[in-house]
Amino acid sequence: MVALAAIWLVALINCAAVHIGGHTASFLTVIKIGLVIAVAGGAYIFAKGDWAHMSMSNIGGTCESVASTARGGIAGFGAAMLGALWAYDGWNNLTPLCGEVRNPQRNIPRAFFGGMAIVGALYIFANLAYYYVLTPTEIASVPVASSVATEVMKRFLGPSAVGLIALAMTVSSFGALHASVLANSRIPYAMAREGMFFKPLADVSPKTHVPIKAIVAQAAWASVLAISGTYDTLTDSVMFASWLFYGLTAGTLFVFRVRMPNAVRPYRAWGYPVLPILFLLVTAFLIVNTFIATPSQALMGAGLMLAGAPFYCYWSRALKQS
Repeated sequence: MVALAAIWLVALINCAAVHIGGHTASFLTVIKIGLVIAVAGGAYIFAKGDWAHMSMSNIGGTCESVASTARGGIAGFGAAMLGALWAYDGWNNLTPLCGEVRNPQRNIPRAFFGGMAIVGALYIFANLAYYYVLTPTEIASVPVASSVATEVMKRFLGPSAVGLIALAMTVSSFGALHASVLANSRIPYAMAREGMFFKPLADVSPKTHVPIKAIVAQAAWASVLAISGTYDTLTDSVMFASWLFYGLTAGTLFVFRVRMPNAVRPYRAWGYPVLPILFLLVTAFLIVNTFIATPSQALMGAGLMLAGAPFYCYWSRALKQS
């Protein structure tokens, strides 16, 4: 019920106006950054730790709910990397909003590079704090009912850490939910405009200038997903599917350079073709490794995407006939 209430509250906020949704996202982002700094900073200052933990490795950790094939080696590294990339996944939320960004040629690259740098710094700052306080074996033995951040804060706050971390995670999750709804609702809207989805979703409110019907439709589908399984199951499946599409998107750089060599390109593909090739290689590794390390998650993600194939065929055929 809490998850459903959060989804529809965020949908209501985003139905109001673009600037309201944007200001809300900025406010929640500042709170999230402050919470990460507070948790990690508290660990450095108040908890008893040892930098020698950085040179240790996990020995005998329980690794609860982690498949045996994903507990070590290259497969384990790839599985862990796929999970960690969830923390960085907000970068793709910018592209669906490009049409609503002022001076996009200047501001979008700044947002990409600046956002990734901030997230990377915060992520490293927090994880170094965790390993400063806990050994790798202790981290590997954190139960599913808890979290690494909770166990770290227990070292200097005691039992009250459980409630505080739960509150921090709730705020952080709400902020991530808001940003996702703000950006991803533009995808069914754009598909509908191109005749590849239900036509009513292409409508824009004359008062708020946002695609309210697309936002409501997305909230309805998100509600179905929210009651269908656990959070970890959903995020793991999403990350596999997302990186498959990221790879396909990056591959279009090479296709369009061949098919449309003289097209106007207002955005530069910095490092082309080396960086796109490296990106595709890493993406291929993550996808193949997911099938090896956690095949059930990979099959679940692939199955969900294949379920959309009949709908794509229907709308593409109708579009050709029109």
